[in-house]
Amino acid sequence: MSPVAALAPSVPHAPPAPSADSALSALVFNVQRYSIHDGPGIRTTFFLKGCPLRCQWCHNPEAISGRVEFGYFPERCIGCHDCVGACPRGVHALDPWGRRVVHRERCRGDGACGAACADVCLAEAIERIGYSITLDQAVAEAERDRPFYERSGGGVTLSGGEPLRQAEFAVAFLARCRERGLHTAIETCGYAAWPALRSAARQADLILFDVKQMDPAAHRRLTGVSNCLILRNLSRLYALPGRGELCIRYPFIPTCNDQPENYHAMGRFLRSLAASGDPARLRVDILPYHALGTSKYRKLGREYRLEGLEPPSPDALQAAAGALASYGLAAYIGSGE
Repeated sequence: MSPVAALAPSVPHAPPAPSADSALSALVFNVQRYSIHDGPGIRTTFFLKGCPLRCQWCHNPEAISGRVEFGYFPERCIGCHDCVGACPRGVHALDPWGRRVVHRERCRGDGACGAACADVCLAEAIERIGYSITLDQAVAEAERDRPFYERSGGGVTLSGGEPLRQAEFAVAFLARCRERGLHTAIETCGYAAWPALRSAARQADLILFDVKQMDPAAHRRLTGVSNCLILRNLSRLYALPGRGELCIRYPFIPTCNDQPENYHAMGRFLRSLAASGDPARLRVDILPYHALGTSKYRKLGREYRLEGLEPPSPDALQAAAGALASYGLAAYIGSGE
């Protein structure tokens, strides 16, 4: 059974009105219920596939590609070789000695197979990563947890990857949820077309905006892109009328962006935004590095470039928080990146 077909039936709060955007769909890789790290209260977080960044520390590597992928757990394989016959591109094959080999470079995850190998693997050694969900299905999924939102002050969060890689769906989903009285949040790296970010920000009650590295060259080395568009978008977003609450997220990665010169530069930049006249203190959540995503790289057949990196010390985190607070920012240490 496909992941979409397996979605449990839900009872909407009110009958959804037909709309032109009902045919919209998105490629997601997870819908996480009872999430407590993606905004206030208990939330349902939709993780969309596709990201323009290649952060060295990324803990959701399955979100980077914008197409269906497969994860492979060799320790679960029972040697039935059903996957060999299921794949039309020869991704799963046998070598001359009858040993199973994987040619990941041949996988396209499109309509020709759609990770059909996962469907025939009874041992669950192959996992499909990514499935399509319609806008109506996503809203119904969000509605299922309404009682938890109401009791905890929670709501719905769009995450990824970068949700604005699927901007039309993202904006429509946020708008539909707000119409139904659900608190909405979006997590973004900020590397997106301004019209898409502007539209999403006006439909989100909360925007969680990543600022990773202030030096453009270092940002490109660590993430694959310059930070110029990101910082320009943040400046425009801060001044945008009608946007939701803005919270900066600073993933704190030892040896990558934990240097004092980086967080002092961040403090100066964010203080310059606050000088534009908004009386509210800008919030910065410092997210300490953790290595919980390393196993995901193995199942995807990828190298993790920060293997062996230790989490930051409490003293280092406190130093960063104190420095950011000295610029008039509300700095908090979170539970991890």
